[in-house]
Amino acid sequence: MVQTAADLQQLKGVGRVLAKRLYDAGFDSFAKIGQAGEAGLKKVRGVSPRYLSSIVEQARQLSESAHPEHVSAAEALQQRLSGVKGKLQTLAGDARERLGDRLSGKSGKKLSSDLVRIEDALQRVGEVGKKGAKRAGKALAKTEKRVAKLEGASLKKLHKGLKKARKAVLKVL
Repeated sequence: MVQTAADLQQLKGVGRVLAKRLYDAGFDSFAKIGQAGEAGLKKVRGVSPRYLSSIVEQARQLSESAHPEHVSAAEALQQRLSGVKGKLQTLAGDARERLGDRLSGKSGKKLSSDLVRIEDALQRVGEVGKKGAKRAGKALAKTEKRVAKLEGASLKKLHKGLKKARKAVLKVL
């Protein structure tokens, strides 16, 4: 995957000028830097011998992490997200059955508002990129636990639990 010169600055020991020189020398990706090794980077003017091995090692790690592992992490996040949404829909249907008579007034509007707000927050979590996937996964795990505890809960506990679950999701954003 081709990076810009600015992306190459993620490597410790590579500043703006050195990133530009690396890019101009044909090292336009972390994989190319890792493959070139120390011998290849010595040819680029301005590479510090002190950071040479570190730059090569970092580039190799970043090139490995840019491959399918991140794709699978993003897919896992989407699967977990759809699971949480399914649990919320099940919870909403269960609440309508159990508490149907009490949901006609203000409390019903509150509950439906809570459900809409948490679904909107979950939708936004699904749009988080690769950077936030790990953090989003942790927040979804917390939300799953909170939603699982709400099965068979009273209306008041349902409202409070959904509010806490939504706040857990919003911390990611």
